[in-house]
Amino acid sequence: MKIYYADDSGINPQPHPSSNTPFKDRYYFHTRRETVGFFNGPGLKHFGNRFQELLRKQISQLEIGHDWNEFADLYSFIQNLLISPAIEAMCGPTLIGQNPTFVDDFWKFDSNMLYFFRGCPRWLAQRAWKNRDRFLASLKNWHAYARENFEESCIEADGHDRFYGSPLMRSRQSYLPRIDPLDADALASQDLGLIWAENANSIPAVFWFIVELLQQPHLISQAWEEEVAASQSRSCLPDNQSMDIESLCSKPFLQSMYAETLRLHTSLFALRSAAHEDFMLGDWRIAKDELIAVDSRVAHMDKNVWNTGKATNENEEHHPLSQFWAARFLEYTDDPMSGPLRFSKKSKSRAAAADFFPDPDGHCRRFTMDGLSGAWLPFGGGSRQCPGRNFAKQEIILSFAVLASTFDIELLDGDKKAPVVPDMRYYGLGTFPPKGKTPFRIRRRE
Repeated sequence: MKIYYADDSGINPQPHPSSNTPFKDRYYFHTRRETVGFFNGPGLKHFGNRFQELLRKQISQLEIGHDWNEFADLYSFIQNLLISPAIEAMCGPTLIGQNPTFVDDFWKFDSNMLYFFRGCPRWLAQRAWKNRDRFLASLKNWHAYARENFEESCIEADGHDRFYGSPLMRSRQSYLPRIDPLDADALASQDLGLIWAENANSIPAVFWFIVELLQQPHLISQAWEEEVAASQSRSCLPDNQSMDIESLCSKPFLQSMYAETLRLHTSLFALRSAAHEDFMLGDWRIAKDELIAVDSRVAHMDKNVWNTGKATNENEEHHPLSQFWAARFLEYTDDPMSGPLRFSKKSKSRAAAADFFPDPDGHCRRFTMDGLSGAWLPFGGGSRQCPGRNFAKQEIILSFAVLASTFDIELLDGDKKAPVVPDMRYYGLGTFPPKGKTPFRIRRRE
C-alpha cells in the first residue's frame, strides 16, 4: 500500500505543485494514461472484435439444440458464458490455458468480495482468503511464463499476442515493475484488480439487460427486430456472421436500454479525498486525506431530476424510478415531455435533425444524456471515472445482440414468478447481482 499513499502527484501529465513523487513512481498517472489510452483508442475496436469472436466461439460449443432446454439459473449461465471470452480478449489464451480453475476461482473471489470490503481477517474468512491466494498464484505463474516466452514477433496485426493478450496487459508489465517497491506479488494483485473490475460489473449488467427484456416481452421486438438486425454485417471470417459493434452501440433504443439498466441496477460509492490540503464543500470543511463517498444510487433515484413519464394526475408517476423504463433516455421530436429529465429541468433541445432516427411507428427519436452530469453515475464521475466504460457499453449491448440472434430465451413460471430483484447486500459495490436463482429455458434459433 506504500506506493498508493506515497503518490500524491495526481493523474494529470503535470504533477501537483506540492508533490515530490519521482516521475517513474507516479503510479496513478502512468496507470490512468495507459488504461485510458487503450480503452479510447484503436485498442478498443480490436478488443471488442476479439471479444465478439471469442463469444461466438464459446456459444458454438454449447450443447443447446432446437428443442427447449431448461436451466436452473440464468445468472450463472451468463456468468460462465461471458467470463472466458472477456478474460481471453484482455489477457490472451495462456492465462486460462495454464490455469484450468481460473474461471471458477474468479467467480468464487467475486462472491467473497463482501469479506474483503468489510476487512475480514484471514482467520475469520479462511476459504475466501485461500481462494484469493490461489487466484493470485495463477496470475504470478502467468506473468513469469509470459516474461520468459514473449517475443516481439508474437504481436499480431491488432496488437494482441498469445502470452500477454492485449497491448494494455503488455504495457503494464513494462511500467509497473519500475515503480518501487512493486514486486511479483504486487503485480499479481494489480492484475487481479483490473480483471475483477473489467468483469464484475459488466457481466451482471448483461444479465439485467436481458432479464428486463424477458420480463417485458413487448420490448424484445424493438430491441431485436428494429435494432439488432439492422446492425448485422458479414464478417471477414468464413461461415460466420458478426455484428458491426460501432453501429450496434449507436442505436437509440439499445442505448436507452443500456443506460436505464445501469441507472436502476447499480450502486457505486465513488471515493475521493484531498491529498494536499483541507477544502470547503458548501458549508462543510473536508480535512486533508478525509474520505468522501458519493453514492450514485441517490442521484439515480432523485425525483427532482428524472422524468417519470406522463401520468393521469400530478400525484402519479407513470414510470417510477424504482421500475425499469426502457424509453427513459429517448427524446422524441413530437413529444416535449420525453427525455430523461423532468420537464421543469429541460432546456430547449439543440440537437440537429440528423441526430434523430425514425422508429417503426414513424416517430423520430434520439438517445440523449443531455443535462445528466452528476445524475447518471454508474462509472463514477469527473476525471477519475471508470476508464473501461466504453468497452463495458460494447460488452453489454453486444452480448445481448449475439445471444438474441442465436437463441430464444424465456423465463420459467411466467406471470406466477415474482420479479427478479437485486441482492442489496452488495450496495455500493457496483452492479448488483440478483438475489436467488432465475430459472429459464433456451433453444437455438432455426
